[in-house]
Order: sequence, then C-alpha cells, then structure tokens
Amino acid sequence: MASTGWQHPYVNIFKHVRVEDWKRSSKEGDVSTHTDKTLKCSVFRIRGPVPANSYILIPKNISQSLGLIGRYFYFLFKPIPAKYFVVHLDVAVEEGQVVRISFSNMFKDFKSTSTWLQFPFLCGAAKDSVYESTAKSARRGLVGPAPSMVRWTCLMLDLQYILNVYLNRCYSHLKSVKLCANMLVKNMFTSDLLLDPGISFSEAKLMRLSYSQGTGPMPRDMSFPVPKGSCWHDLYDHIRFPSEGTKLPFDSIQKGDSEPETPCASTQRGPAREEFRCVSLSKPVQDRVSLIQQITTPRPLPRCRTPLVSNVPELGLVSTGQKVDSLCRSDDLHQRESARFSSPRSPCDADDGGVDVYMHPEDSFSRLGEESEEEEFVRATVLHPVHLSPAKESKQQKLLPDPILRLNRIIGFGGATTKCALWTKSGDAVVYPCHAIIISMKISSNQQRFFVGHTDKVSALAFNGNTTVLASAQTGKHSVVRIWNYRKGNCLAMFRTHAHSLSSLSFSYSGSILCGVGKDSHCKTMVVVWNTQNVSKGGEVTILAKAHTDVDIHIMKVTFFDATRMVSCGRDNIRLWRVRAGTLRSCPVDLGKYHSLDFTDVAFEDGNTTDDLDDRTLFASSRSGHILEIDYGRVTIKNVRRLLPAQQRHEHRREKWTFNTGGSSY
Repeated sequence: MASTGWQHPYVNIFKHVRVEDWKRSSKEGDVSTHTDKTLKCSVFRIRGPVPANSYILIPKNISQSLGLIGRYFYFLFKPIPAKYFVVHLDVAVEEGQVVRISFSNMFKDFKSTSTWLQFPFLCGAAKDSVYESTAKSARRGLVGPAPSMVRWTCLMLDLQYILNVYLNRCYSHLKSVKLCANMLVKNMFTSDLLLDPGISFSEAKLMRLSYSQGTGPMPRDMSFPVPKGSCWHDLYDHIRFPSEGTKLPFDSIQKGDSEPETPCASTQRGPAREEFRCVSLSKPVQDRVSLIQQITTPRPLPRCRTPLVSNVPELGLVSTGQKVDSLCRSDDLHQRESARFSSPRSPCDADDGGVDVYMHPEDSFSRLGEESEEEEFVRATVLHPVHLSPAKESKQQKLLPDPILRLNRIIGFGGATTKCALWTKSGDAVVYPCHAIIISMKISSNQQRFFVGHTDKVSALAFNGNTTVLASAQTGKHSVVRIWNYRKGNCLAMFRTHAHSLSSLSFSYSGSILCGVGKDSHCKTMVVVWNTQNVSKGGEVTILAKAHTDVDIHIMKVTFFDATRMVSCGRDNIRLWRVRAGTLRSCPVDLGKYHSLDFTDVAFEDGNTTDDLDDRTLFASSRSGHILEIDYGRVTIKNVRRLLPAQQRHEHRREKWTFNTGGSSY
C-alpha cells in the first residue's frame, strides 16, 4: 500500500466498494434493500434461518483485500428481533498471517485460537423497557436472540487493542468483512479517530473538538437522525470494545455500565458566562447554610503565604460524551475573570445582615492562577480535564500510575500446588508463585522481583536450560500460559491452552520447545508440545503436536539432549515420549513388580554428555521412597534403591517428592 492518506479521516466501506453494484462485493441468500422508519433511509436487510447461508461478503474474492489501515472499525447495524446474527472480520497482522475476529449473539463464551477470536455479543434494548431493566439487574448478560425492543447500534471495535491483548500481535490492516443474517445494516467504516456518535457538529464546535485532536463527531453520512428535543442515547446504543461493562460472560461485546449521555441540544447552554446573581434566603435556610459553611470552609492561610497546589494529577483531554467548557480561553478573557474573582467585595450586599448565595451557572472549572491576598478561595474537586502550562507543569510532582501503591514484598508461598519452586542455573535465586504473582527472590539479600500478569493461581513453572526464559501457567477453565524474559521481567508471549488447567510445564534446554500436561473438557489427560523458538524475537507460539492418554501423568520433562524426546511419570507408570512428523507417541517402561508405585518425579544422570542413548540413565522417585534407575536406551530397570527413615517416628515423611538442584546439595 503505497499511499494511505486517502483513508483519513475515515473510509466509507460501502461507498468504497460500491456495494450496490455487487461487482467488488457479493451477496448470498435473502439480502435486500429496505427503508427503515427510524433512520428514514435505505438499509440492507439480511435474513435467513441459518446465518451462514445469507450474507454480504466484502470484497468479493478471497484473494483480494480491502487494505484499510484504520485502527477503529465502526459498524452501524440493528439485529433482527428473536434472531441470531454473525459478523466475521478478517484482519491481517504484521507477520502476514490473517486472523479472523468474529462476534455473534449465538456465542455463549469467548473462544480463541492462534488465528480465530470469537466474542459473545450482548444485545441491548429500548430505554426503560422490561428487557433493559432485567439486563441491568442480572449479573450475567442476556446472551441469545435479540430482544423485541432492540435498537440501532453504533459498534466500535479497537482492532489494534484486540490483536495486541488477546494474541500479542501487531495490527496491519482490515482484509475482508462478512455480514451474516439476521440484521439490518446502514453502513460501516474505518478510522484512526475516536468518534462519538452522540455529539453533533454544532455541539462539537461549542466544545472545540476537532479531528486534529483525535476525536470529534460522527460523519454526517454515518450519523443517526435525532429529532429536535430528543437525546441520541435515548434512541440508540453506543457500544465500544474494549468495554467497561461488567456482565458475564467475560470478554463479551456489551454496553458499558456507565455510558455517557449527551445532554439534549435544546437544553444545552451556550458557552458565554452570565453575570452573578444575588439570591435572598429565608431565615431557616440561612441557618442551614451558615452551618454548612462552618463545616466545609477550610482554615484560612496566613496572609504572607500564597496558596499552593503541590500535587496535580496529569489528566488528558478525553471526550466522555459530556459537555466540557474549553480551557483554552483568550488572555483578555482570563484577565477579566481574574479581576472579577479578586474583587474585595461582592457586587451585591445584604442590608439586613443575612446570607447571600452567589451562583454562577457556567462555572464548571476552577482556575489555578494567583489570587488577591484579600481573597479567601475554596476550591472544589473538578472532574473535567485540566491542562497546566509548561512552566507550571514542570514544577508539579508527577504521580505514579494507578494504583499509586507499589508492591514491595510478599511474605508467603502458595499457588495451585506446592511443587512450583525453581532454582536459577547459578543457584543465587529461587522462583516460586504466590497465588497469581510469580516471585524471584535472591538468596543472599532476600530481594524480590515480581512477574505480574496472571489472573488466577499459578499451577506450573518451567525454566529453559540457562534460566533466561521462564514459562508459567495458571489454573481455571481457560488456562493461560505466559512466557517471560526472566532477566528483564517482561512478558514475551501469552496464549490460551486447549486444556482446562496445566499441572506441569517443561522447557527444552535451548527453550525452543515447551511441553505441558493438563486435562481436557472430559477430564482426560492431554499432552501438548509448543514451538517457542521465535518467541524471544517477537514470533508466535505454534502447536507442534498434542495427544490424549488414559494414563496418569504427575510430571513431564523434555530431555536435555534431544528436544523431541520427553519422559513422564505418574501413578503406576513411567513413559518415554517422542515427537515425530507432527505426532506424539509414547512407550511404557516395564516396571515389573514395581508397577503399583506412585511416581512423583524423573531426572537424568547429571554430567552425562554422551550422545549414545544406551548410556543414558533415568532416575524416577516415588512416594514410598523407592528410586528407580532406568536404562533409557533399553527401556528397562537397572537398579532400585529405597530411602528408609532414620527414626521410626519419621516414617510418614520418608517420601521423595522431587529432584531439584540449587545453591546447596541435599
């Protein structure tokens, strides 16, 4: 794409492909034009009992691409009541791969693979309707067919955010769009601007919003009509993803809990300030106001001191759909306002000694300029964005990001299991989890570093051979694996697994292969092998092989001499595994009379660097204290030893749980 300037400020997709000609787009099934009474214009109506059989596809050929680079995708549509709909967006990432982003009201939960993201869509309804009241009080969103009072919706998807957060990919451009039944569609467009459909051009002009600031009103050919005296948010729905909604299911496209409501144009006040007005109050009200003044008025500062604001949070100019007075006033207007505020006496005095209340209907912000020494000022908390001048901004102390508290130290050890404790190669630090946080503690100084990112208990940890890359997994229905740069502490990759929960992770010595063991949806043991060779260079994680087995696996490790070979152990079994031609196969070790032992860990003989598999010795430990020496090449037992208790009263603690190395020998 040589030039992309033509795509600013937005691209009308229907107009770009001339959808009504059906030359660069295609339709299938019941697709027709329809005049909508609410919008008073022609829209496309897509209907059909099976959504996949009735659709509009843009562009027509799969080999073609729209090539739209706008970060935000805007979709103006209305689901057909009591029906299901599906929308597919094919998005290209910088690596050249195509990822499909789908959303539908038939999806009950969020699902993802390396090339497909599926988001549930929660339909809204008319204001004050029974459906809306039920949805507000319910903890879980109402997933399913659209309600009878469903409204026209302006949906905004942040494509760059979706790919970055869910797949750790960089957004390149929008390739194609497929709109499946059942819905009414007005239009769709892409843009790099964060537009607010609830603001008209006249209102944006009063608020001094412009496209150069990265925000503004919707284009006229994309806006919904609003009758005079009505409010946009009372007639239509505005849904943004990522959403601030808290309804279940998580990762669903839903309306935010506190959607901004733009005041009606008819009730909006102009930007001009009005003069102060004097209001006389009755005796009971005077007494109440006097009491309030005594409680809320701060102690006066000494005359020789100037009021100083020590810490002012940095706030950006963010449009939330509310009317905000512009802070960029001319210098002469600022001087007039300062002179008015610094007058020693108010313009209206009470002769009877009563209390006068001075109201300023347009005073929506407080100035931080200097006041007269004879004036005592009370500043109220202001929720509007505040911009400081460069001279004053440099004097302010910047606050830390929210939360302001910084994690200093964690006392305790815990996670999904107690076996997650790893030593670094040098033996100077130990890595272990505490719930969802991973801790790296230096032994000599007890200094701790934290790896934060998991949302549930950490169930497994694994280092590569030189302890530069760390892998971690968490429990839960949607188990997540994160790969970290151990020295820098940053997350290199995050991907969802096909298992409910991973109980074991193991890296190859080079870190190019990662192996995991967990349970599938049927509680059957599943082994997955990933290719992590390019993860440190920003590459993706792919699945090399996976297999299901009926045997119990307590732990599984990749051999240090061959990344395609693994060993595992569990109740009543020890198995040798190998990946070949995309398949994962295993063979059992003949345990003989030791077949009923519960094995807890496996490890190879330390210091053996020979390439001959016949010279490899594998050790396996059990809960009963038995340690088996296994000939790896012949898959037979060479020798068996047993750890016996030193004293009878410690007999119940004689089990050997794991093999591990660290700063000392045990």
